[in-house]
Amino acid sequence: MSAPRKLSVSVIFIVIMLALFLFYAPAHYMKRVNWLTVKFGDSIVPADTYAGEPTHREAETYVLVHIPNVGNYLLNFEEENYREVSTREFFRVHPASWIFKSIVQGQWIEPLPSLKINEYRIATHNGHVATISF
Repeated sequence: MSAPRKLSVSVIFIVIMLALFLFYAPAHYMKRVNWLTVKFGDSIVPADTYAGEPTHREAETYVLVHIPNVGNYLLNFEEENYREVSTREFFRVHPASWIFKSIVQGQWIEPLPSLKINEYRIATHNGHVATISF
């Protein structure tokens, strides 16, 4: 293959990959955030939190919360509900996470009634309550 042909194939490949990233990634990519507080029972616990905006509108923000030894929860701020997320549905790297299934898909659940403004209360499988405040 000639050098100009290799260059044009490379450019086409890069353009296709860039287009896929721009149109496909927003529904799967989430960046790490630190503006949430996570409590398990009455104690604040360390948790990894990631936020994504599949439509680029702040009101439609989704947040992935990973609470070690408890579970993974995807919060839907617009609809004010959440769903549990299996560890097989996403992978985490320090600055970001990637969800294999689109962020907006899944079986959504109503959280427990809030005791304060701007919080999600989630009943975990072991009978405790996880509270995520923002």
